[in-house]
Amino acid sequence: MKRLSSLGLMLGLLTLLVAGCDSADDGVPQEGSVRIFGQVVNAETQEPVSEALIRLEPIGRVFTADTEGRYDFSIDVDSTTTIEVIASKEGFDSDRTTITAVAEREIEVPAFRLTRIAVDGPVSGRATSILLSQQTATTIGIRESGSAETASLTFVMADSLGRPVTLENKAVMRFSLATTPGGGEYIFPESTETNNAGEAIVNLTSGLRAGVIQIVAEADVDGETIRSKPVSMTIHGGLPDQTHFTIAPSTFNFPGNIVYGLTAEISVIVGDEYSNPVRPGTAVYFNTSHGVIEGAVETGAAGGGSVRLISANPLPGSGEVAVVRASTSDKNENEVVGYTAVVMSGPTTIQVTPGFAALGQTYQVRLADPFGNPLTEGTTLSVSAEGTKVKAVGNSDVTLGETIIRGPYDETTSAADIVTGPGYTEFSFRVVEDQNLEEAGQPQVETVTINVSSGNGNLEIVLLPAGGRPQLKTKDATLEVNGQTVRASVDP
Repeated sequence: MKRLSSLGLMLGLLTLLVAGCDSADDGVPQEGSVRIFGQVVNAETQEPVSEALIRLEPIGRVFTADTEGRYDFSIDVDSTTTIEVIASKEGFDSDRTTITAVAEREIEVPAFRLTRIAVDGPVSGRATSILLSQQTATTIGIRESGSAETASLTFVMADSLGRPVTLENKAVMRFSLATTPGGGEYIFPESTETNNAGEAIVNLTSGLRAGVIQIVAEADVDGETIRSKPVSMTIHGGLPDQTHFTIAPSTFNFPGNIVYGLTAEISVIVGDEYSNPVRPGTAVYFNTSHGVIEGAVETGAAGGGSVRLISANPLPGSGEVAVVRASTSDKNENEVVGYTAVVMSGPTTIQVTPGFAALGQTYQVRLADPFGNPLTEGTTLSVSAEGTKVKAVGNSDVTLGETIIRGPYDETTSAADIVTGPGYTEFSFRVVEDQNLEEAGQPQVETVTINVSSGNGNLEIVLLPAGGRPQLKTKDATLEVNGQTVRASVDP
């Protein structure tokens, strides 16, 4: 019985351990950086092996330990990956181990113990692989951009044990560009012999175009060609150019004259004189005639960036729009500038003429804010006629598109440049007999209902036959009747 109890307890603990492991795996990130560190020592003396090479396969990366045989580096992974770590040094046998690289983890590799095989200097076999050892930069700028235009890459030719080939097994390494932006980029030298550490260095110089470039190293060894994996580098663009400077809002109309703190995004796209995106981190500055705007943005990899225009004092009045100015500098320190305009519209107002329901009647509708500006994109106007055998035709079901402000924009842009009139602020409909309805009796209109749904505020108006007072069914709205004209407004 005691043995059975002990066995049950052990099984229970094992179940909890497995469950705990499963739970821990649930939150493991799939992408991120993995830190790998450890030490390389002499198997006989336990003394550090200075400047041993640490090679990762199948990734194809090579790192160098310090004078104490220690190494500590990080790599990026996009999934849990099995990696073989190989330590080597001239005059020693290599040692290797396998690790599982998990994103956002630190892995201490058990000490590598290398056994000396030579005392007269480094030795190696024939070359079997070419690996990237180091590079001075991962990005460079296009020619005359103000950024560094040249980077050096060091490739290492290694034998089957991962040892750099010595002069005894040296080879000529050739370099080529596999992918280029086509802007006159070049490498130098195009070929060179490896040194006693198996190394060969090539320099890449940018041209006049931004983009991604790939470099490949290869060599002929005993009648066979061995190649490195393509090494990618990014060439960034130059300084801003007026011809390639663009500013635009996310919307040309938002209800900023109703509520403080509403925002519209203002974006820029900045290119250089060769039509490529400017180098990342280029600063663009903003100001506005109305409201408040975030002051600056630094461009990203595609030359773009955005800030927020915020509804705040001073708000635009009658005849005014918010004019936003963006600026930066070109290679000659001249100002590069652009403008855009945005309507900060107010509450919904509507005028309907005439102000009563009648068969065969044509109605004119003016839909705008108190300043006469169009309402925001997505505003809907719908009309329905109720009664016997009647319907509304014409602009009875309308959805407003984006507000149009005529350009080009500058400090003088005003509400006079806003497109108004038919289809934007003016609409018409007619109440007629519905000949498709099979109803008894003569056509008769009882009510005409007009609905407006908008970010500027919603309205519902009901027109009654002549002599009846129009009804405004929208909460917190006000209605004024003047002869045959109905004016309605709402404060959302």
